[in-house]
Amino acid sequence: MKPKIFTYFDQAIELGASDLTLKPGSPPSYRMNGHLVISEEDALAPQEMYDLFLPVIDIKRQESLHGTFECYSMYPYKRKARIRFYVFQQREGYAGSFRFINNAVPTIRELGLPDELETQALKPRGLFLVTGPAGSGKSHTMAAMVQAINKRFARHIITMENPIEFVFSRVQSIFTQIEVGTSIPTYQEAMTNALREDPDVMMIGEMRDQKTVEMALVASETGHFVLSTLPTIGAAPTIERIVSFFPVDKHDEVRLQVSLNLVGIFSQLLIPRVSPQQRGSIAYELLIANSAIRTLIRDKKYSQLTSQMLMARREGCVTLKDSLTKLLRDETANQELVRAMLQEIVE
Repeated sequence: MKPKIFTYFDQAIELGASDLTLKPGSPPSYRMNGHLVISEEDALAPQEMYDLFLPVIDIKRQESLHGTFECYSMYPYKRKARIRFYVFQQREGYAGSFRFINNAVPTIRELGLPDELETQALKPRGLFLVTGPAGSGKSHTMAAMVQAINKRFARHIITMENPIEFVFSRVQSIFTQIEVGTSIPTYQEAMTNALREDPDVMMIGEMRDQKTVEMALVASETGHFVLSTLPTIGAAPTIERIVSFFPVDKHDEVRLQVSLNLVGIFSQLLIPRVSPQQRGSIAYELLIANSAIRTLIRDKKYSQLTSQMLMARREGCVTLKDSLTKLLRDETANQELVRAMLQEIVE
C-alpha cells in the first residue's frame, strides 16, 4: 500500500506545485506559482503526523527530530522530482514543508531570466551573488548559471550545499558536489577542502557567516569564479550585509576586497501572476561592477549605486524600478502588487 505522503507528493507534482505544506488541523496546501492553494480534503489529525512523515525520514533525521524537534534533508522521489523537506514540532504537533525541484537543471531562458546572466556566468574569476527572500528562486538561478558554464567550458565545478538540490551531469565540465552537514560538517571545512581540489568554479549554497564570506572573497581574488546567495534585496543592502559580517576595524579592508572582486549582484523577487496556473514573473535588480561602481563600493557611497546603475544600462545594469515598470505592461502580472512595490521604492 502506497504511503499517504506519496499520494500528496503525486498530487503536488500533477498540479505543478513548487511547495507542499502539511500541518495538523489543516488540509494539505500547495504553492502554485506564488499562490497558496488550500485543498478541499479533510484536515490532518495531530496523531497521524509523525507516521505520515516516517517514509521520507531516515534514522539520522529521526534522531534529529527527537533531539532538536526538527530535521531537514533532500528526498529523491522516484524519477519525478527531488524534494527538499523540513519537518518540525509546533504547537499542534509535527508539521512539514516540502519544496519540489525538477530533476532537469533549468536554463536561464526557461526561467525567464535576463540573457546577461549567461555573460556574467562565463567570467573566468570573481564573485557573483544571487540574492532575494526565501522562495524567490535563488537556487534555480544559480543552477541555471552553473549549467550555462557546463554547456560552454571544460571546468571543474565544485558545489557546496545543505542539502544538494540539483544534480549536475557532465556536458563540458566535471562536477564535485558536496552536501554540507552530511559529507562534511560546515561550509568553512567544505571550502577549505574545495580549494585543495583544483576548482575553477565554486558554488556556495549560502554565505551565512564571516568565515564563509572571507573564504569566498579569498577564492574569488585567487582566480576562481564564485557563486553564492544572500537573503537580501537590492545591491546596496547586499554589500552592506557582506561588510556587516566583519568587525568595524575590518570594514575598509572588506569594502576594498569586494570592490576589487565583485563581478555582479542579481537580486530577484517572485511576482505572482493573476492565475495560479501561470508561472510567476521575476522582478529583479542587476548590478554589473564597472570602475565607477567599484569606486562607490570602496568609498562606502552606497546611496549613489542606483544612479550609477542607471548610467550603466548599456553595460547591462537594471534597477528594480526599471524591472517593475516593465512588469506594469504585463497584464498577466499581479498589477496591485507591482504598483505597491513601485510605491515603496518611491517612498
